[in-house]
Amino acid sequence: MIRAQYQKIMSFFYDPFMESLEKVLFKHRKFLIDQIKEGDVLEIGAGTGINFSLYPENANIFAVEPSKPMYKRAVKKIPPDKNIKIFNAGLETIDKIPELPEKFDYILSTLVLCTIKNPVQAAALYKKLLKDNGKLLVLEHIHSDGWYGKFQKIVNPIWRPFADGCNLTRRQDIILKQAGFKVEDEKYFHIGTDWYRAIMIKNF
Repeated sequence: MIRAQYQKIMSFFYDPFMESLEKVLFKHRKFLIDQIKEGDVLEIGAGTGINFSLYPENANIFAVEPSKPMYKRAVKKIPPDKNIKIFNAGLETIDKIPELPEKFDYILSTLVLCTIKNPVQAAALYKKLLKDNGKLLVLEHIHSDGWYGKFQKIVNPIWRPFADGCNLTRRQDIILKQAGFKVEDEKYFHIGTDWYRAIMIKNF
């Protein structure tokens, strides 16, 4: 009950809180989604639907979002000219959605692997859900090196519950590579913290 109320409050403030950061992240989101021309796309953790306006008209988008307040806000952002279906569900229940295809041409994962309880299992599921040579499109903040990384470890226990499970100490880039994804394109950059953007191919 308490978490549900917190998620409702968080969904209300999320877009204004992220506004300045998203002005910088927008070009990275667009770069990833520009890789999609057509086919079936699975977006993991759609949030308030910030990616929806960027999708091409010829693609079939299936999005999942576990937070009900976020899901309700995302529904309102679906453009009328886009083929987007969103479900109030998380990765752990994705196999219970009969409307989803068995395999996808693309999976979009933006600012998601920091909050998923087990990112290693999530990476394995991404591989399972992708078609052969399917592409994983990733945008994540990652654990930094040096003194700032040490600072992140100190504040992470306080930050994680405040940010609804977001972890500052994960290296999602390493997790995905260890899962067997082949990097087609990647970029590391810094905005307050370290970030990782990648196009990855399912490696057999």
